[in-house]
Amino acid sequence: MPKTPPLRWSIDTHTLTRAVEKLSFEADASEREALATYAEVREIKSFSASVQVVLLNGGRFRVSGRLEADIVQASVVDLADVPASLDESFQVEFWPPEMIRGNGDDEPSFEQEPPEALSGAQIPVGAFLCELFSVSLEPYPRNEGDSLAWQAPDESNAHPFAELIRLRPRTGDSGDG
Repeated sequence: MPKTPPLRWSIDTHTLTRAVEKLSFEADASEREALATYAEVREIKSFSASVQVVLLNGGRFRVSGRLEADIVQASVVDLADVPASLDESFQVEFWPPEMIRGNGDDEPSFEQEPPEALSGAQIPVGAFLCELFSVSLEPYPRNEGDSLAWQAPDESNAHPFAELIRLRPRTGDSGDG
């Protein structure tokens, strides 16, 4: 079951008064805690986004901007805290859902990101930022100097059945424990 993005930030397209609008969003403590749970990170110390909304023709919108966050993840080596900063630029278009579905004649383009769906007259920028944040995280965080180097045990004198020989009942054992 997919997780519900915790940031409910949206932009009401009816309140946009200019062809280009600039907006800022910053997560409060409870939103950062919910987002940390959603993204499975230890802590989000700060999370903010600056957004520019451009009105396109046909009820479409281009949203671009920058996501910035200071976070703490768990090291995959020893579970120690790994502090990190994210600074991600983005650009995405939001279209009415009926325009996205299309008529089936269009070939999908692999050269550009597909548009996101408007939610009624709302641009669900919070949900988009949650997803962008999640995919921008370091998948295998570790601190400087951490190593996953594995060393094979010294088996130069090991007999291939040494463990079985150790488990074999000794002479005189009744075997019933």
